[in-house]
Amino acid sequence: MRILTTRRRTAKQIADELSQSLLDEVADQEAAVREIVEAVRTRGDDAVIEYTRRFDCPDMTAERMPVSEEEFKRAKKAAGKVFLEAVAGAVEHVRTYHEKQRPRDWFDLRELGTVLGQKFTPIERVGIHVPGFTAVYPSSLIMTAVPGLVAGVDEIVLCTPADSQGNVHPATLATADFLGLHRAFKVGGPQAVAALAYGTETIPKADKIFGPGSVWVQLAKKIVYGTVGVDGLYGPSEVVVLADETAEPRLIAADLLAQAEHGPDSPCVLVTPARSLVDPVKQELARQVRRLNRKAAAWQAITDRGAIVLTKDLDEACDVVNELAPEHVQICTDSPFSWLPKIRHAGCISVGSTSPVTLGDYVIGPSHVLPTGRTARFSSGLATSDFFRRSSVIYTSKEAVKDHADIVRALAALEGLDGHIRAMTARLRKS
Repeated sequence: MRILTTRRRTAKQIADELSQSLLDEVADQEAAVREIVEAVRTRGDDAVIEYTRRFDCPDMTAERMPVSEEEFKRAKKAAGKVFLEAVAGAVEHVRTYHEKQRPRDWFDLRELGTVLGQKFTPIERVGIHVPGFTAVYPSSLIMTAVPGLVAGVDEIVLCTPADSQGNVHPATLATADFLGLHRAFKVGGPQAVAALAYGTETIPKADKIFGPGSVWVQLAKKIVYGTVGVDGLYGPSEVVVLADETAEPRLIAADLLAQAEHGPDSPCVLVTPARSLVDPVKQELARQVRRLNRKAAAWQAITDRGAIVLTKDLDEACDVVNELAPEHVQICTDSPFSWLPKIRHAGCISVGSTSPVTLGDYVIGPSHVLPTGRTARFSSGLATSDFFRRSSVIYTSKEAVKDHADIVRALAALEGLDGHIRAMTARLRKS
């Protein structure tokens, strides 16, 4: 695990050294993804089946792509009561949180009878991609679909890859069943994104595509953006722990490893002015990693993408955190809320040592679909508002048109748009 210090580097230089853009050095992959997307655009189901057979299920057919009601029933039975109770609890917390985010229409009566406002309309059909090739993530389905359900989206279409036998993991289907999402297809990867973007004979075209996935999935979302909307481009999970000398090394190590186990490319960084934490944290990492099922991947992440950044004080530590603009920030200090205003760029901020990032990953409320790769400088985590379109509303009386006419004439004349002036003055003439 690297030890870096701000003694010879600026906060930005450290962040540059530790950061890796999701889409860096992927030219070969992007070319391959473009080929898949174009094939699906032009050939529809035939291309979807071709790539699904190549990457996932060799016997996939158009008839097998939709998940049947019988498959939902079997999945619900296989998942079991304990799992479904956990799903119900998580959904309730996530729903409650996102209901508070629901935007409201507003209208403002101005002088001369002018009414200005905004109208929010749910997107009619969204597509959700849930990964499932190397692992199963029902939590990602909850965190992506529930905000859409709260928003009142007319239709949610689910795409998730099947195994080599053409089966989707029961946990994913049981979760979809609990959420009432029965329009589901056994397709994943770039071909699923392309199918949702353009529509095929079997898979309907969506207006916006949501959900995490591999770099191949993110490249496909990048390529189809403009044809459809996308929620964002998401890279490996990441965490930055901001700590002082009062923090417990075992908790810091646990929080770093909780994100490291996602995969070997997950950045895990401790930023602190407390040199006394360095050796104890390293020792705890070495001790705790041995207990993990995914210890090889976690240790590679700690070794290759992990770091301890030593700063002169907590103010400078916050500068480093803001430059990193990470997905997750964990504040482990003596008075954590006093440092919350200092964190300007982060997807989700867990305040205090008693608030593990893991709660946000699964149950506490906010969606765990969050900006990564320093994109928290300009983007935010998935929210209910992402499932709405916002329309401006204008009503003006004839008196209001007359009152604003001189301003319109001056600006439109300067821009050479006399048609704008005529459209306005037509309202001022007697019919």
